[in-house]
Amino acid sequence: RGHRRGAMSARQALQAIALALTLARFGADLLKGISYGPVPCLVEGQICIHQDDFMAPAAKQFWGSHFRGDLDVMRHLGANHVRLYGNNPVNQHRTFLDQVNVLGMQAIIGMSDYPYTQSETNCMTTSAFDCYAQIKEAYLLNLKNGFLQEDANEYHQGLAQVIVINEPDLKLPGIAQPQSFVKGIISAVDGMLDAEKEMGVHGKMVNFTVTFSFGICSACTAGGNDKPGLGQMEELRAGFQNPSSYGYVAKNDLATFYKERFINSFNTANPAADIEPLFLIDYVEAFPKVPVVIQEYHCPHLPDGKTQEEDLKEILDIARQYPLLLGISFFEYQVRYDKGGSETEFGMFGLRKNFSFGTFSYFGDEVTAYCLKPQIGKESGTPVPTALARAFGGPGVDYSRLCIPDPSKAQLNEDGLLQIRKTYPGDGKEMGIFLGRIVRHLGGQVPQSADSSLESFSAPYASSSSAKTFSDAVAALSEHPTWARWDPQVACYGDREALASDVGNGIGMACNGMKTFNCTTDLPKMCNGDVWKQADYVFSMAYNENPTDPMVNCNFNGAAVFADSQIYGTFNSGCVVSKNPAFSALTEDGYKEAVLSGGSPEGDSLYYRRVATELLGADVSDLSGLQAFSERPPPKSLVALQTALKAEDFVCGLPGHADCPWTTTTPPTTSTTTLGPLTTTRARPTIPPLGPDSFEEDNGGSSLTMIVGAIAVVVVLGGVGVAVAGMMNQKAKRIKSEKSQGRKARPVSNDSDSESESPLVKPGRAAPQPRPPPQMPFGQAQPGYVQFGGGPVVSAGPGFGGGRAGPAF
Repeated sequence: RGHRRGAMSARQALQAIALALTLARFGADLLKGISYGPVPCLVEGQICIHQDDFMAPAAKQFWGSHFRGDLDVMRHLGANHVRLYGNNPVNQHRTFLDQVNVLGMQAIIGMSDYPYTQSETNCMTTSAFDCYAQIKEAYLLNLKNGFLQEDANEYHQGLAQVIVINEPDLKLPGIAQPQSFVKGIISAVDGMLDAEKEMGVHGKMVNFTVTFSFGICSACTAGGNDKPGLGQMEELRAGFQNPSSYGYVAKNDLATFYKERFINSFNTANPAADIEPLFLIDYVEAFPKVPVVIQEYHCPHLPDGKTQEEDLKEILDIARQYPLLLGISFFEYQVRYDKGGSETEFGMFGLRKNFSFGTFSYFGDEVTAYCLKPQIGKESGTPVPTALARAFGGPGVDYSRLCIPDPSKAQLNEDGLLQIRKTYPGDGKEMGIFLGRIVRHLGGQVPQSADSSLESFSAPYASSSSAKTFSDAVAALSEHPTWARWDPQVACYGDREALASDVGNGIGMACNGMKTFNCTTDLPKMCNGDVWKQADYVFSMAYNENPTDPMVNCNFNGAAVFADSQIYGTFNSGCVVSKNPAFSALTEDGYKEAVLSGGSPEGDSLYYRRVATELLGADVSDLSGLQAFSERPPPKSLVALQTALKAEDFVCGLPGHADCPWTTTTPPTTSTTTLGPLTTTRARPTIPPLGPDSFEEDNGGSSLTMIVGAIAVVVVLGGVGVAVAGMMNQKAKRIKSEKSQGRKARPVSNDSDSESESPLVKPGRAAPQPRPPPQMPFGQAQPGYVQFGGGPVVSAGPGFGGGRAGPAF
């Protein structure tokens, strides 16, 4: 306890060496998070919303890349994690996690306070702090509504940690009753573990944590009751190790769970200089195997003239010195005007009324996504986001562009063109960003080598004296200028950057306008139930019925986009009806469009193998046989195709057929006519600067193309990789998922006896592998479930910054 600052014990030195080896192995970094709760209320005490679940699609105008882009801003500040509070489990969260993952970040998501303290059946007042049933029910919904990957019962790659409860020592029921809050926590975790079992969750498991205040728990008897936060953590460890001592009979082995998956965490408004003497020195002695995270960190009034940049760099340096301290989450992203008083000092961005990204309905409340303005640090005059970016190592943000029209986001219509012309008069590059989006909506791509051609084309439209209109641009680009690339396999599908509610309205519009397709009876089951898959099928069928003028016939009030297969292939919903045999839906409509309407033997073979693997549950083992079959006239229907394939010897894995070589213990033959199982690879995203060069206009490509790159599908042919551009299927994704498991960082273990579960593996530090965003339907609010904030409340701790007032709703 008397260690000098900067001095390290022998144990710390050994941990630091082990950590260095771990970081070198995984290419890891400190956890650099930002606490996120963009409440749009501008008046102190105002309750302008009745849900604070900002992960829901209803809040996309705050964080979506084509709207205000809060997540993009965080990434450019250097954040690799985002910490959330409100969590209504009936809402869909996969869309948010997809966006987080595509940006190379991960989320730390808290369970709501609602089942603990607010609902009519809350466990604090109705079940004597036994929270098993309430939290199991909530967590089951979380798992079903986005915490798991869409195509497997594995955790979403964008999810790093789950906060079981935030500051239970201040509300369950308080810091003077550790027996009660420990019982509530361990029973809640027990319920969450059984929810995982019920869903069959496997693969890489996320870490669970409980975030305590930085108050002293003098009533805690397990130890550490003279240091802020430490007594609560020691009491909780005792509860996991011996639940019956806290009046709870566990259904799972909670002691083993604690060793393998649990990490500690706390909130504090103390400066960096306090963290080592008040907490860390004692923590590493009490918890030599359990990592810890500061889930809220920000001291707005620093002592001795220190600046925010200096303090933030200091706390990160401390984290590098103490390997058990994984990192921090900066509190907080946006000013909370509704809290008023000193609470408004924490947000690093304020709101500016002179420009917005639209007024919209947020769970029935009309709100506006106002643009952001940086808050200025009083001690240095430096914008707080700048200080954070310098500490986190991010490229930073061009503040001058936060509250003006963005050519990568402006509406594709005459008003949008006039807006860009007025904002950037005579600037052909900025207008090129806008008009390049029209190219992509017409099914083209602008290669990097044609940037100057696009700028020259756009310059006349940018002139302040120009009479050229949006319709003029569409007409000129519809002639397919040679400086752009044009794909004959374009399709109309649901725009993943649109609001889910707008997409739903667009589906209704398309269904009402079609003459040959009935959305009620003809929509295939595999594309019914997910709003984006519905949109892909309905929009592509609607355009195929009238395949002219895509700016009009593939629009549906902005809910649809007309683009090439390189783009819609990145998410491959399986519901786009197109001429591309690698992606067209495996339905009679998809077969007609990809094969019967003028396909080729090479393309037909791709479609046929997809049918064999995805519809028949088989595969193809003889390439020459498949090629010969593809040379014949195609069967007249998809049903006839399946019947024909069942009779062919080149199909393996069906009853009466040979087993596929790669599904047995026998090594696959090296014959040049033998196919191996499909695998897919995807490009990592790059992060361009957030400023004059927009996200969407990068190398002339679309935002989706820039982020996830082109898909390459490799078919193993006698040990020789044969690239088949674009082809992918569900079996391939499963194979890829299984093969990649061993390369990902495992969840943190507190059991030093297991080399493979090293306590020094920091969760979330291995760069998450991005996957194309398969957007999910708009979540509907559960009636009465209106109070979701697991947000911080006023600290009971003696001057240690144990938290701040939570939402008033």
